[in-house]
Amino acid sequence: MGDMNQLLDKYKVYFDKIKGENSFYRLGKLFKTKNKSYIYDTGTGKIFCVNENVYKILECLFDTDNIYEVKNLGLSLEEVDLALCEIKSTIEEENILLAPPVTDFTGLQSFDLENQLENNISQLILEVTQRCNLRCKYCIYHDGHNAYRSFSNKDMDFETAKKAIDFTYSKADKEIYISFYGGEPLLKFDLIKKCVEYVKELNVSGSKTVNFAMTTNGVLITKEMATYFNENKFAITISLDGPEEINDENRVFENGTGSFKYALRGIQLLSDAYKDRAKEALFISMVLSENNKRIYERIQSFFNETEFLKYLTVSVSYASQGRVSSDYIKPNHKLDNLILKKTDADPLYKWSIEKQGFEFNKKSLFSNRFMQENLHIVHRRDLSDKPMEKYYFNGCCVPGARRLYVNIDGDFLPCERVGTVPFLGNVEDGFDKEKIKKFYVEEFSKEAVKFCNDCWAVHLCTNCYVDCFDNNDINISYRHKSCNYSRYIINRSLILYHEILENNPESLQPLNDIVLK
Repeated sequence: MGDMNQLLDKYKVYFDKIKGENSFYRLGKLFKTKNKSYIYDTGTGKIFCVNENVYKILECLFDTDNIYEVKNLGLSLEEVDLALCEIKSTIEEENILLAPPVTDFTGLQSFDLENQLENNISQLILEVTQRCNLRCKYCIYHDGHNAYRSFSNKDMDFETAKKAIDFTYSKADKEIYISFYGGEPLLKFDLIKKCVEYVKELNVSGSKTVNFAMTTNGVLITKEMATYFNENKFAITISLDGPEEINDENRVFENGTGSFKYALRGIQLLSDAYKDRAKEALFISMVLSENNKRIYERIQSFFNETEFLKYLTVSVSYASQGRVSSDYIKPNHKLDNLILKKTDADPLYKWSIEKQGFEFNKKSLFSNRFMQENLHIVHRRDLSDKPMEKYYFNGCCVPGARRLYVNIDGDFLPCERVGTVPFLGNVEDGFDKEKIKKFYVEEFSKEAVKFCNDCWAVHLCTNCYVDCFDNNDINISYRHKSCNYSRYIINRSLILYHEILENNPESLQPLNDIVLK
């Protein structure tokens, strides 16, 4: 044991220097497939296959921050010496386990904010009404939701819409999306048509490519509407949670009756009007409020049996529980490890793997897009020979540039997913750039760094500004549960991606063509 202590003494100074004042676990993530062991390096994005002894020692360092705990692994002196030597040489040759501390975040919102807001708006989303013909039980406007906001009878007037369009058009580059949202936007079909005609007049020279989009529950769609949307090349997202008995558990009218047959009729009318374009321009938005294999099988059978739904892309999300303040769990903390080891923490993920095996994309599952988005996190990760010096704003867009959401009153918000957050400005005064800089750049970065500096997933994280604010105050504690879930999903995706890479790598090719918006 004396020789072992001498060996570990020799490496202690070296590894303590690497660890610095933080912990080993922020430097990388260990994971295993059925046949191999790997390490993802935080700093470079590189992933290495490692032997079992190297894995055990790295795991010990990540778990304990104490090299002397290696003595308890049951390895011989020679095995420890060989493994430590290999780790040291790989660090020096490949520049791994050297991720610098996270001291701030950078991105277009910090070094190019003015230009992005003045010249690069890519999507305008108009909240044409706050009225809705449904009362979905999981909706944020439902009085059972902890972030409850009451419905109103307010609509956007055409003058506000025109001001929002003028403002956005003047600051867009060569292509722009004009989207319509609610409430239920089809309650203001007349306003939608006015806006479309106005945009066409504005762009009569054809100097910009203008695209139209809408998110709707589909209940009010008529044949005439479907024809109009096809003629104007709308991309349309329709809400549908599956077959009638599942959809109508939550997606109901004010009197409690289900909306399924009306929504399905609307989708069919759109599909008939769009014909071959349907698979490229029509999308289903599905909210899951119950997670179990039986539900997924029933949903899949429904899509298989419904001809005009078979080839439509489905975006899956989970019913929002609203903003919940929680304590932060450090990565690799005991509780976090328990979360990562639960293969059923996301039942849809587990079900999808069971259905697809390693032949990813071969079967047409309603969850394919969901899986693609998660695997794409690994596939498109940044890679560098040396540790990346800069940390970007996780999944945060440039607020107001990538998407500009304009509510019925003409106030600016970052997107349709956020609620009570600081406004970005309004149609009368334009962007409040100092406010954007203060809340969405400086204060967000200052608060997020406190927690992101602990995290091995900082370069892979897709968490954004959603659930980070309380009106005009930042409250990052709302995001902590999302951090736990994100690390779980990224960990599972690292494992699945490499299982596929080992067994059927060609099935990952479609990830090269994905453009996530």
